[in-house]
Amino acid sequence: MHDRAGTGSGKAGRSPATTVTASAMATGQSVEPVDTVPIGEIDLAAMPPGRKWRCWLQVATGLRQPVMVPFVVARGVSPGPTVFAVAGVHGNEYEGMEAIRATFAALDVGRLAGTFAGIPVANPYAYAARSRTTPLEIDGLNLARIFPGNPDGSPSAVLADHLFRLIGRSLGPDDLLIDFHSGSAEVAFATIVGVRAPASPARARSEAAARHFGLPALWEIPDSRGPLNAETTRAGIPTIGTETTGRAGFDARGFAALGMGLARVMAYLGMIASEQAPVAATGPFRPTREMLAPSSGFFRTSLKLHDEVEAGELLGSLVDIFGDRVAEIQSPCAGSVWAVRETCAVESGETLCYIALR
Repeated sequence: MHDRAGTGSGKAGRSPATTVTASAMATGQSVEPVDTVPIGEIDLAAMPPGRKWRCWLQVATGLRQPVMVPFVVARGVSPGPTVFAVAGVHGNEYEGMEAIRATFAALDVGRLAGTFAGIPVANPYAYAARSRTTPLEIDGLNLARIFPGNPDGSPSAVLADHLFRLIGRSLGPDDLLIDFHSGSAEVAFATIVGVRAPASPARARSEAAARHFGLPALWEIPDSRGPLNAETTRAGIPTIGTETTGRAGFDARGFAALGMGLARVMAYLGMIASEQAPVAATGPFRPTREMLAPSSGFFRTSLKLHDEVEAGELLGSLVDIFGDRVAEIQSPCAGSVWAVRETCAVESGETLCYIALR
């Protein structure tokens, strides 16, 4: 048995912030002036082809002022599917935001088949507060847990309702939603792509898109109620979700992986030309076990992302404020570490790590 209790931690290195490499990507195109449009009036199918457009989506959430959600659209000159990418459901997850902005800026609509749409910041309340969740003075809710929303609910619930209806009327069974996420200040994630809802009619197309995203780590995301990627898959929309390191900062390698994955998926769907034939990742979609703190304390561990562990292996220990051990944390399974806690102080029930089953 290996003992991983300790104080070490890994830090991600830097890499070039290169994203898309497909030949249908080019910079320097003109973009329509920024408009403000009520979110209910958006109709992607009615937008003229061969245009790139940026706007503010005006969302009335019951507060005195509507919230403004940024929205970008690139309509190709040729027909094709729609890829709709969403980031910033959690306001301090930045890599996906940049991947959407970089992809939009680089797309050449003259060589694009279909439509790329993106919401780089889905929760402006949380983004302005540099927070994972909507601030307490608004309603304190986690937008990623309340889809499809509630038109008569609190501001976050109303925002979720408007976003979900926009996605629902924009996408069909031949399209794709990409829900970008990153690790938090408390928990860092490996860069992975996954799918949900095994019984959904969209499952097969979701799996194919996830494999063509190009990441070797394929996640069978636990099915649950409330996350955007769970509810869209359940509604029959092909959907993939991603995670990358995050840490409430900006990881250049994660940004590059998400941007290149977006380009690979668009090439696989025939929307852009690619310098290489699309290649699908092989292997199973791996379920994970989330390890939760059995009590509050200080988590001592030397676990790092991508470490391999065995069933019964000591992952770390919880000590109290005086350093006395209160619990030992053992792995329930053999597998790979796909998420690990970064902040040592924990409360009972908070995440310590995720183990992807081997």
